[in-house]
Amino acid sequence: MTLRTVGCIWLLAVALLVAASLAWRDSDSSEVDVQQATVFVGGIPVDSIDRLTVEVPGEDPPRFLKFELGEEGWRQVLPFEVAADGFAIRQLLVAAADLAASRRTPLFDVVGEDGGGLDALGLDPPEAIIGLQGPDFESKIELGARTVAGRSWVRIVGDDEVLVVDDDLHQRAIDDDPRNWRSRRLFAGEREISGVTIANGATVTSLSRTGRRWRLASPVEARADAAAVDALLGILGRVEHDGFVVDGDFDPARFGLVEPAATISVLRDDGGDETLIIGGPAGLVSRDRFAMIEGMPMVVRIDEATLRGLLPPVLGLIEPTGSGVRAADVKSIEITAMDDFVRLERDLDRWTIEVVRGDERAAGIASTDHVDVLIKTLTSTRGTEVIVQEFPTQLSLATVVFHGFDGRPLDAVRIAREGPGGRWALENGDGVLRLLPASTEIPLAANEWPILER
Repeated sequence: MTLRTVGCIWLLAVALLVAASLAWRDSDSSEVDVQQATVFVGGIPVDSIDRLTVEVPGEDPPRFLKFELGEEGWRQVLPFEVAADGFAIRQLLVAAADLAASRRTPLFDVVGEDGGGLDALGLDPPEAIIGLQGPDFESKIELGARTVAGRSWVRIVGDDEVLVVDDDLHQRAIDDDPRNWRSRRLFAGEREISGVTIANGATVTSLSRTGRRWRLASPVEARADAAAVDALLGILGRVEHDGFVVDGDFDPARFGLVEPAATISVLRDDGGDETLIIGGPAGLVSRDRFAMIEGMPMVVRIDEATLRGLLPPVLGLIEPTGSGVRAADVKSIEITAMDDFVRLERDLDRWTIEVVRGDERAAGIASTDHVDVLIKTLTSTRGTEVIVQEFPTQLSLATVVFHGFDGRPLDAVRIAREGPGGRWALENGDGVLRLLPASTEIPLAANEWPILER
């Protein structure tokens, strides 16, 4: 083979390669393959997005959800208002921000001169439309048909191309149950709770806060147990339901919500209130209950364990100590026990005592240990049992009155005992008896108060 022949063969080969390349471009000029190019070149400012809409026109009825970010976090505002799950919303926003195109096709080449073509890609109409809006960002993403290998068509409204992307956003916006984007918390407010009312059958328990102290207003007026109230508030602040049942139009009577078994109302510092309505059983043998938040067209399920925490026994909310005064606020104490009278007064780090028994009177310095025992027993010792009943005057032993530094009485505690060696009962005017064990020692009578110095 001559050199000239070899050269001709090489020239022919190059010509064929060039022709093939041109033919390939002409036959598929509408598609441009890229390696996972980011769809939003400037990025989506996920942390500053404060409005999100999700529309699925193909559902019956069409689904349209709107979410807004406020001071207390994300909330669903349409089709009705309810707290949203901020983590679930963020996952959807991140899925949108992470969109990466594996193929881009000019819109004109898809639509063509006859205006068709988008329907074949599931984009006319789109399967879903995601709207994102923030202070410096706004965009709409149309989701189309799925292709192979976990890919899907999308179009950014206003752009002149359609894209093939991973279908993570499709899974979250279309496949996921939109109810999972709502918060499952029953009481979703973030402001501090200032009042709680629980109607459980015929019993109505009402709690209110003044400053940092809680009191029961019903079924009895009494001091509330701070530990028990804190436990209840903790439950109310974090309790979640156990599943969505139905949304939208439904018959409340079907779920026992017209004549509820119980209601729980929460009042917050900003004046806002939320009421949980607890309805009928969620099954023939189940102890779960249907429930709904007043004003929200949605029924949820609450299990038995959750119900027990939400409906505590009334007696468990009553402060089990004889008095609610603080030891540091007490300036003087007066004890009237039958014909005996004992007066104790704080004098710096000691206590003076005056004892009157019949016609006899004595004064001096009191035993600090005795005073500490008296104050601790009446103000700090928790009763072993709490009973709502009138004070048994026939068993009365003494009345102890605490006075403050301004001379005014702080509280008065009546003390009774079930005979010699029996249990003690303390009551401070609220019709509630706090029972203490028989082994408790309470110095009351004059002869139980030694005078150390006269």
